[in-house]
Amino acid sequence: MAYEDKTKRRDDYEKRKKSKKKKKIVILLIILLLLFSFSIGNREGVVSSYKAVLYSYTTYRALDKEGEYYTTSEFLIFPFNFLY
Repeated sequence: MAYEDKTKRRDDYEKRKKSKKKKKIVILLIILLLLFSFSIGNREGVVSSYKAVLYSYTTYRALDKEGEYYTTSEFLIFPFNFLY
C-alpha cells in the first residue's frame, strides 16, 4: 500500500514538472513572437523603421541647410504600430 502511494506521488510530481516545463516554453515562444520585428523603410533611405507588437524603433536621416546629414532616432514602447 505504501509503495503504491509513493509511486503515485512520484508520477503526479513528474506530470506537474512536465506541465510547468511546457508552460515555460509556451510563454517564452509568445514573448519571442511579440519581440520579433520587421523592417519598414522607404526607397530614399531617409526613414528606417523596425516595428514589433511591443516596440517601434525609427531612425530619421535628414539634410540640413548646409548640406550635411543629421540623424535622429525614436524609440516607442507599446506603440500603435498597426493603426496607420
